[in-house]
Amino acid sequence: MARGILTGMVVGGLLAGPALAGDGAVEMPAMVVVGLTPLLGSGIDIDKVPANVQVVRPLDTRDQAPSSALGMLDARLGSVSITDYQGNPMQPNLSFRGFNASPVLGDSQGIAVYQNGMRLNEAFGDLVNWDMNPSFAIDSLQVLPGSNPAFGLNALGGAVAMKMKDGFSFKGDSVELGGGSFGRARATAESGRRSGDLAFYAGVAAQTDDGWRKSSHSALAQAYTDLSLRRGALDLGLDITLGSSDLAGLSGTPLDLLGQSRSAVFTSPDNQRNVLVATNLRGTYQLSDSLALSGNLYYRHLVQATDNGDGSGLAPCVGGMCDSNGAVVLARGGTALTAGATGLINDTVTHTDSVGAAGQVSREAPVWGYVNTATMGLATDQGWTWYGVNSEVGTLDTNSRAVIGSGEYLAGPAYSVSLNARSGYYGAYATDTLSLGERWHLTLAGRYNIATISLDDRMGGALNGDHYFQRFNPALGLTWQATKGLTAYASYSEANRTPTAAELSCADPNNACRVPNAFQSDPSLKQVVSRSVELGARGAWRPTPDSDQDKTKVEWSLAAYGSRNFDDIIFVNSGPVPGQGYFTNSGMTQRTGIDAGVDGDFGKWSLSANYGYVLAVFKSNMDIVSLYNPSADANGVIQVVPGNRLPGIPAHTLKLRAGYAVSDAWAVEADSKLSSTRVSRGDEDNAMAKIGGFAVFNASTNYTVRPGAQVFLRVQNLFDTRYATAGTLGDPSAGGVLPYSSNRFETPGEPRTFWAGTRLAF
Repeated sequence: MARGILTGMVVGGLLAGPALAGDGAVEMPAMVVVGLTPLLGSGIDIDKVPANVQVVRPLDTRDQAPSSALGMLDARLGSVSITDYQGNPMQPNLSFRGFNASPVLGDSQGIAVYQNGMRLNEAFGDLVNWDMNPSFAIDSLQVLPGSNPAFGLNALGGAVAMKMKDGFSFKGDSVELGGGSFGRARATAESGRRSGDLAFYAGVAAQTDDGWRKSSHSALAQAYTDLSLRRGALDLGLDITLGSSDLAGLSGTPLDLLGQSRSAVFTSPDNQRNVLVATNLRGTYQLSDSLALSGNLYYRHLVQATDNGDGSGLAPCVGGMCDSNGAVVLARGGTALTAGATGLINDTVTHTDSVGAAGQVSREAPVWGYVNTATMGLATDQGWTWYGVNSEVGTLDTNSRAVIGSGEYLAGPAYSVSLNARSGYYGAYATDTLSLGERWHLTLAGRYNIATISLDDRMGGALNGDHYFQRFNPALGLTWQATKGLTAYASYSEANRTPTAAELSCADPNNACRVPNAFQSDPSLKQVVSRSVELGARGAWRPTPDSDQDKTKVEWSLAAYGSRNFDDIIFVNSGPVPGQGYFTNSGMTQRTGIDAGVDGDFGKWSLSANYGYVLAVFKSNMDIVSLYNPSADANGVIQVVPGNRLPGIPAHTLKLRAGYAVSDAWAVEADSKLSSTRVSRGDEDNAMAKIGGFAVFNASTNYTVRPGAQVFLRVQNLFDTRYATAGTLGDPSAGGVLPYSSNRFETPGEPRTFWAGTRLAF
């Protein structure tokens, strides 16, 4: 549903600009397209958009960022930060203005993500599996901030829209081969062809990584193809995405164990395997110079499997082994457990099928003598998920900290789940941009959302439930083009996010879930409503605007914003194992901040500085369970008060970059990322020490051996800084089995690494 809206909105369309050609020449687009595909259709001048729209291209970041969509965004945008709860560079978490787009179920989701108009937020938990996005095929990424109804459900903080390559934009053949520290290797091959009205693009990538931490081998394979037709007023495209990954997700390690070894893993195995097949059909038909129809239809099939080894939390008692509540735990078949059941391997399997469709009409026609562009559309997203859990009894080895399975599985709803979930999202939207003369432009928009979620418990009915949510979200924006190079704007917008099936099934503070491994019969949750305001300005400067000889150019932007979420949904880390807890409505939360950025080209020099400030805090009093917080009372409850910071979000982030062209063939670059402190999960009352701030510096160089042949080298974390990006609280002794005492767990950042390779274009 959001896909139609996202592109159906003036503030939320995909960019249409000159595409990436085979020689890599790219121009800054001047239009935001109102349409599902950035091919044909009515366009809105970007200076009419009342938001701090930001664009990132792979060519701008490939020598300074990891090869992923998230790495590209993190390299350039000051308001983006990475929170790596899983400890895997192929599957990190995106935080933008304090809102998340994450593959981790415990994260409070708040960013909508689209690939050529196809929604990437999965139906079961709104998760975004970044490893399943073929980043090598990205033409450009557009970040659209604010809780605008254009972006559909879940877009509390905005949206990320990826425009993919096709045979019209990418011509020829290219190969990239690279390798580096810790057994890392990556190979990518692409080919683009055009014959008259038809064009074809295909690309494949394979990546492997032994990991710098123990037991952390990961592998990834991706493929993307696109067939496009442009004939007269008709523009059609069909793209197919394939992905397969086997990822180690090692999570946090107690601080005293990290003090012994930065590469240490607390418990293992911790593994996730993803397989994706997705296809997306999109089209635009230009009925006239002022009227266009557009739409898309997609299908996604995702299979996820996880194996997570943890301490069992069980203790010997009369009758065998008891859980933390003193209840005897039995194996399937009713047999008692032996005293050696110190570990569990929680196996999960998730099958999700998603179907979405959207259609819209855009028309440009005078109103009262003023230029006016209007768009109306309908959209839907449907999801069907089967989720299953099995918990295998094992022994936690005190030396390797690996759980050795016994082949025996636990009985009971806390350890065995079989759940069917059905979700349906529906949206109707309209947007209108009225130009009040040459300088003033007024945008009005609205969307009506309906969401239905049904749960069917196949093992007894405790999780059964039907849930219905609906809301109308308005938006209003005004821009003022003060001069040719200066635009100011102001906007107000609203958006809503409904609880997902996963959250609705894990919302009882008295029954903590091993997310995502066990669900309980829980209370219902309320939908989240976000209200946002934004003020800002942007501009560009050239010393000689009419001359192509002077390459000096400076672009800048400055925005101040505030977003308040009502009935926000957060995950409370309340169990002895990191990642064990429950979802709850936290009352009111607030994010206020500033985005500031400047990019300049000065002959042989290119410089940029991007700063993000976000103060993300609770605005309501609440009592939540946090068993390992030293400020907790006898019942393990802490008191959160207005002004306490939300976990995982740094207040200050600064990205700096400097590049220099030594010659026509040789370029060097240095970049850095500075981040302030963060709050750990479980420390919502801010009673404990924060995760330390850090500054990481990187350097890279590339040399063109001959036209079409380039070699490159990059050093990440040049000074081998020790840092962490995520933290939780938990039981370091794994129920008395292991000899560790620090209840603070952190995910260590990557040490100094080297990456080198070659790029060939034919």
